[in-house]
Amino acid sequence: MHKQLEIVLRGIPASGALEHRIGDEAEKLKGLCARVRSCQVLVEVQQGEKRRGAQFAVRLVIALPGTEIVVNREHSDDALTAVREAFAAAALQVTDHMRRHDTAPR
Repeated sequence: MHKQLEIVLRGIPASGALEHRIGDEAEKLKGLCARVRSCQVLVEVQQGEKRRGAQFAVRLVIALPGTEIVVNREHSDDALTAVREAFAAAALQVTDHMRRHDTAPR
């Protein structure tokens, strides 16, 4: 998955722990569905009026054959938690997509 994984951090200093967590979560997703072609991850700090209580926002764009799954999650305290929650939501959507399209998981 690492060749198809794109990570962008905005307003957050480079973090080996955060990038490692994203890589692990992306591998789990790939293990769930071998048809995952790519995964784009944007983690950013929200500022000003956009914030509304949430400090970190995560956006995932997961490419599957013929479609994309997009997940947005926000968390007030922790970027790692926001990443975990976003990937958990993505796993549910990928599973649902596979069920609706009669796709074998592997």
